[in-house]
Parts: sequence; C-alpha cells; structure tokens
Amino acid sequence: MQDGKGLPVLGNVKTILRLLPVSLALCLCGCGPGYTFSPWTGPQGNWTTGPGGYVKIVDNVSLFTPGQFPPKPYYLVGAVSTDSEHNLAKAVRDHQADAAMISGESSYRTGSVAWAAPGVYGVTPLTHTVITANLIKYR
Repeated sequence: MQDGKGLPVLGNVKTILRLLPVSLALCLCGCGPGYTFSPWTGPQGNWTTGPGGYVKIVDNVSLFTPGQFPPKPYYLVGAVSTDSEHNLAKAVRDHQADAAMISGESSYRTGSVAWAAPGVYGVTPLTHTVITANLIKYR
C-alpha cells in the first residue's frame, strides 16, 4: 500500500505505538545474551587433546580450565568473551557447541563503595571479571 506520493504506508499505527515501549524496554534493560561471540573463520587443524583432567561443569556444560584439553578430537566454533561462567554456558548452548575451553580469566577494579555503621567503617572494592574462551564441537 502506498500513499499519494508513492511512499509506503505503515500498517496499523496503533499497533506500532503499542509495541514501541516494549521494544525500548528490551533494548534498555540489558536483556541481551550476556556475551560477545566471534565465529571461527580460520582453518581447522589437529588441535591439542589431553588425557582428560579437571573439567568444571556449569549448567550441564563442560568448561575446560586453562591448560586442560578435551580427551577427543574437536573443531573450533568461535570465541566468546563474557563476565560469568553461566553466560559462558549459555553461549555454548546458543551456538550448539559441546564444551568451552577457557583461555583466560581476569578481574579489574571498577571502583569502590564506602560504608559506615556506628563505630565501624570500611571500603569495599568493586571488580569486573572478563572470561575469554573458545567454543568447541567434538568430531
């Protein structure tokens, strides 16, 4: 449908106005995936495997800690950067991977909170954690 000037006319304006607050709320509340994902675009090779070692299970997802490798052949799906292991497990499920190999975890100070009570006071540091990992799928 077009108006007299050849421009397309949007459908029901009331419907659009009704959906606007909902879409703004979803954008502003931070309801995104909680991680950033970069797909692997390089060649797949004979990646290092290990005899099996310490594997952390979070939300029924295997997380290989730094220095630990899966016991069977795999290929890389992509890289993830997030702030928690639960978001890392969510990324594994979202991208149909089998596990994640954590390559680094670092925390840095973002500020501090001063608190006081009668006769007691203190400062609590605020930190932010960044976890980087590779998502893998078994062959």
